[in-house]
Amino acid sequence: MTLWHLFNATQTVSVASVDESKPRLRLMTLICMNERLFLATGSGDNKTRQWALNPNLECLLPLSGDAGNGYLRIGGEARVVRDLALKQEVAETAKFIYNYWQDSANPDFILYEVLPREWRYLQPGADLEEVLV
Repeated sequence: MTLWHLFNATQTVSVASVDESKPRLRLMTLICMNERLFLATGSGDNKTRQWALNPNLECLLPLSGDAGNGYLRIGGEARVVRDLALKQEVAETAKFIYNYWQDSANPDFILYEVLPREWRYLQPGADLEEVLV
């Protein structure tokens, strides 16, 4: 089953990281481009430090439909994107990035690729989630 049809170019998701032994949750904009997922943040943000120590994350995309609510949970790893051309391509897809950084080459602009290991999908209105690895 492919789930890429659930994504727009950008969407708000809840993203969890780990700070020492404590979970930390925040809203972020998840960027979907060419069936790849990305998150943008600043070099001084807490999540940058947290992912440097422990790159595990989970994203939750809430879903709504006529039958009710559901979600897509994506568990995986946050990996820093160092390729400047890819950073620019993602910034052109998600123009909001230029509200924070004038240039995709700005060293304060950190782009993470989300490398999924597990997908958990609860179709809107369904009772049980499907686990896709």
